[in-house]
Amino acid sequence: MDTGLRGEAGGRTPREILWAIAEEAIRSCDAARAVTRAVGAEPGRITIGGRPIRTLPPGRLLVLACGKAAEPMYEAFRARLAVAESKRPVRVLVVHPHATDKPVAAGPVGPRPTVSHEQVTAITAEHPVPGKGSMRAGAAALRLFASARSGDDVVALVSGGGSALLAAPLVPFVTPKEKERLHRILIVSGAPIGAINTVRKHLSAVKGGRLAFLARQAKSLSTLIVCDVDLERYEEVASGPTVPDRTTLEDLVGTVSRYGLAPALPERVLEGLRGGRFPETPKPKDPIFRRAKSVLLLSNLDLRNAAVRGGLARGLSAEAMPTEITGPVDEAVEMVARAIEGAPTGLRLLVLGGETRTIPPAGGQGGRAQDLALRLALRMRNLSVRGWAFVATGSDGRDGSSPAAGAFVDASTLERARALDLDPEKFLGRGDSYRFFHRLGDAFVTGPTSTNVRDLFLLLTGLPRRERTEPIPSPAGARTPSVVVPGWRPAPPLASIRAVRPAPPPPPATTKAPAQRKPSKTKRPSKAKDAGEKPRPRPRRGARTRRRR
Repeated sequence: MDTGLRGEAGGRTPREILWAIAEEAIRSCDAARAVTRAVGAEPGRITIGGRPIRTLPPGRLLVLACGKAAEPMYEAFRARLAVAESKRPVRVLVVHPHATDKPVAAGPVGPRPTVSHEQVTAITAEHPVPGKGSMRAGAAALRLFASARSGDDVVALVSGGGSALLAAPLVPFVTPKEKERLHRILIVSGAPIGAINTVRKHLSAVKGGRLAFLARQAKSLSTLIVCDVDLERYEEVASGPTVPDRTTLEDLVGTVSRYGLAPALPERVLEGLRGGRFPETPKPKDPIFRRAKSVLLLSNLDLRNAAVRGGLARGLSAEAMPTEITGPVDEAVEMVARAIEGAPTGLRLLVLGGETRTIPPAGGQGGRAQDLALRLALRMRNLSVRGWAFVATGSDGRDGSSPAAGAFVDASTLERARALDLDPEKFLGRGDSYRFFHRLGDAFVTGPTSTNVRDLFLLLTGLPRRERTEPIPSPAGARTPSVVVPGWRPAPPLASIRAVRPAPPPPPATTKAPAQRKPSKTKRPSKAKDAGEKPRPRPRRGARTRRRR
């Protein structure tokens, strides 16, 4: 399909244009470059959030890198230590997920700098459900932070995915097996990420600021965060192991009650809550955070802004929604569908981002981004009068259980699927959206990106629309209302038009005597007027009169 674009994007298909914009936006949110920008370096010291940290003895530098971007974040931090000519002993724990593919590099990789007195422990952990590697990583983190002394400085490099990668049950209330089972239930509970993190933080020995409590004797604690949650609650990334927890035990009880999680909790947890013996997490006013500082490196806002810049560079009229999409997937589908039908004329790129809530059936290959794209194609069946194209992709390079990051759909997706005998409802019903898009050639595969700032949605409207030979059949019982005017119903078909002989003109009207005016009920005529007599004068106002019988 010719897009009619001028300049760099001219002659390219909508799929290629949107994929190029998405890939550039994800590359711009490289976690390593963000660390390099945030950490100042000069001989003898580094600076984090305006706080200088010595790179010379005495004392040690304790570093924890945890999450999907743990490796590139530590490599960038290590390079800053080399620039500062660090001679201080450095003890490092890197906890990262297992990846079969090489992460996407943001640029050319130079020689690895040398840092003296460095001891690195790297642990590969499981995601999205914690396993044995996650438990080993949690135990190692507990030992590292508990060893902090008054002359040590602690640095935490935290990114999304750390909640599963770094796990340690809160003894004696939870066992490792119970914690693994609880994580599985939370993932499919349909609860928002904030509610899930409330449960995780209170039932963990490392989350909710409890690692910071172990390192309370350290000289300083600095946390650098790549955000994959709501921007205003970025301290919940990886369930906040080194930052204060704003949720309370009352919030935990409310979440358990609202989402029916009580049967999934161990009986010891419920008894501890009833008896008031369950420990609370550290709060913002706790003295242990007086020497702590948190720095936000990246968020979904940076991803959306980068996509807008990519659209403008290609001559598109581009804008981004100011807020993130965080509700159920059906609400997000309806929002995009209304944007398609209500879009102005001309090529226009609308950038959205966030993280929808969906519960895909177990056993299939798919994720929330591909699920959203397939639902949108079904929602727009036989409704759109304009050409459109849409891409939904995860910034971390992996969408759910599939090897793809996301998918592409447009007004012709269902037609092409029908030509290949693919039933989109069946693929969606069994949570197998990846196989559907893979058969169409519309799966967006990037490999691990070494960053995680939630999902990116790109909507391109104003494209020329290809005429259909026949409408795509809708499933039985499916609704087809307009996405512009609520309550719209299709008009009934017009009856066949036939010639009708005009009726003859009406006969001329006969002259009639003027009709006598009917007297009013409220005003009776005078008897003197009927007899031809002169009417009596009307009495003055206020004078006494006798009603004549």
